[in-house]
Amino acid sequence: MPSSGLDPLLYPWEPPDNSGVLDGDAFLPLEQIANMAEALADAGAAPLEARSLVVSVGANSSPDVLRRKFVGYHRPVSQVLPMMRGRLHNVGVGHSAHVSRAGYIAAAPYLQPGECTTVWMSWLDDLQLLALDETEPNYRRIRLDGAVCPLVLDRPLLLDNPLLLDNGERPEAFSLYASRWGVLADAGGCPLPLMDQPALFRWLASVGAGLDAAADGGAGAHRDRTPSVFAAPPETVAANLADPLIQEWAKGWFASAGLAAQVQFDHGAASAGVLSL
Repeated sequence: MPSSGLDPLLYPWEPPDNSGVLDGDAFLPLEQIANMAEALADAGAAPLEARSLVVSVGANSSPDVLRRKFVGYHRPVSQVLPMMRGRLHNVGVGHSAHVSRAGYIAAAPYLQPGECTTVWMSWLDDLQLLALDETEPNYRRIRLDGAVCPLVLDRPLLLDNPLLLDNGERPEAFSLYASRWGVLADAGGCPLPLMDQPALFRWLASVGAGLDAAADGGAGAHRDRTPSVFAAPPETVAANLADPLIQEWAKGWFASAGLAAQVQFDHGAASAGVLSL
């Protein structure tokens, strides 16, 4: 198991049971909060209007993951932030075409008209945002237009919140992290949907076997045989994927085998533009 203490086979780990406020080791459900502004003020935290709205499609939906990231930052970071469940339209979720340092293949978004995805939203203060950015070297934080990719909160957070439209339920713009390496895709270039890690390993093993068989069938075919990294038991695969050399091999194999589809969010970007980190 990686030094983070989180089992990579359980990625993306557990989101909250309900919308609410993360407060250190505690999580206060929204039903128990009479006034969000007062709750943040009582906790000595930044007000909602001073925060940035970031949508998560993977591990950043987990309070445990966020706590660990904030504690690991080189400056003291508040562990108080609102988290809300919602639905993001015209965006699908698959897997980034790289292996994370801890040995799992993380989630990544892509534009998909007509798709509706359950997501988690976090309102981050400036230091929380910097801490999160630092943990995402394989992603760029982009800003999306809520008119192009509507984001609907499960329930209103604050009717007078300037981050929301008049009905209090649809943010005008927001950020999310998009992979720098594209997303895993099938032979036709269609992004692979998000799945659990053992299922993903099995899929990659079958793809590798198929590519090997195709290469063997060609007269005088020359290739580098795909290592059977993904064909082992899931625990072994995850342990192997924590090796930086195998991580580099896997990223290169995803690209060379045609398994990495590039993702463009230009049409969904808000007028403020795309933030490259």
